[in-house]
Amino acid sequence: MKKSQFILVSQLKEKLQEFPAIVSSLETKDPHFIEKIFSWLKSVEDVFSTNNISEVSEMAGFRSKILTAKFSDERGANIKKNQIKIAAGSLYDIQNIVLNVLMPYEQKMNDCREIIKQLLVLVLQTKAIEYDQKIDFDDFVKRVWQYILYDDNLKAGAVRLKSVLSEMDITMLLADEIDPENFS
Repeated sequence: MKKSQFILVSQLKEKLQEFPAIVSSLETKDPHFIEKIFSWLKSVEDVFSTNNISEVSEMAGFRSKILTAKFSDERGANIKKNQIKIAAGSLYDIQNIVLNVLMPYEQKMNDCREIIKQLLVLVLQTKAIEYDQKIDFDDFVKRVWQYILYDDNLKAGAVRLKSVLSEMDITMLLADEIDPENFS
């Protein structure tokens, strides 16, 4: 079964949205900066690992760089300052890796979103499906997807979507794009 690219894109966007707060904690000399960056790095590693993204090792590498400052042999070395210096010097590279992983997945999702928008316009033109508020919205979305799958004029678009995304991702994108009022 394909992993959900929709969820992956959402998770990576969320991680990038959290990043400015980490930078701000460095700027304000927050005493918990190291813990925050460690926690963030670990959460990104978890997302990468779950989705078999090899950049997980780069995230672990950044954590190891920060950790090595704890084991400095220098006399009188301020361990915390060394960790902050290493972490601060790595911030741009860290977020850039996440951004570079996100971009191709996000582009693929946006391309599929455009296909879905086109398919929905065609479905609306047929007036074959109407939204009834008594019906659960998820069931309505599944009905629209089934219509797209089996309509001879729309089937090619469905095949394109299925070649790129899982059924779950397709239905999540459909749910994002469907405006029930258009089907009333």
